[in-house]
Amino acid sequence: MGEKDSGAGHLHRLVLFSDAVFAIAITLLAIEIHPPEHWRGAADLFAQMGHKLTAYAVSFAVIGVCWFSHRRVFARLVRANGGLDIFNFVVLGLIALLPLSTEMLWEKPDGEAVLVYVGHVALIGLAMGLVWAYAAFVGKLTEPMPVGEAIFVLLRVALLPGLMCGLTIFSLVKPWGWVLLAALVLVMNLIGRRLSAAPKAA
Repeated sequence: MGEKDSGAGHLHRLVLFSDAVFAIAITLLAIEIHPPEHWRGAADLFAQMGHKLTAYAVSFAVIGVCWFSHRRVFARLVRANGGLDIFNFVVLGLIALLPLSTEMLWEKPDGEAVLVYVGHVALIGLAMGLVWAYAAFVGKLTEPMPVGEAIFVLLRVALLPGLMCGLTIFSLVKPWGWVLLAALVLVMNLIGRRLSAAPKAA
């Protein structure tokens, strides 16, 4: 356990392993969907499976957002260590449970199931925040950057998954929620670009 273990090779293997977990989780979402025993025509089939397909679409988007967030975080890292492994495993453990939460969402699509699901996604975001907080402020595993930018990345990765998930489910009931979702993404992107374009400290 030395410089070699915490170098680029360690980081590369950690990213490959993480990508595999994301890929398996997104595949299991589809494997768990089974057609109804009795159906008459395409319209009846989709009527019976509508709640399952909706839950699948939401979870597919959730895993995509989480993977994108994970990729952006790890693109800023220059090395890895054992501490990063531990925090990253917490994220991957929560990602691997998403097929279970999704099944709960379509089996019992009531308020409690939605709260459990959104809470699960929010927990993934908080775990991702811990990954970044450790890498940027404790382990010093990132490329040099202003403190303000590092804090913005922390808030984005920690809060965005839960907010986007909640707004997406809300938008399925209230279509104007898509406006809020689009505004959230736009504002976060604008802030991120401004911070990235700001002059770096010498």
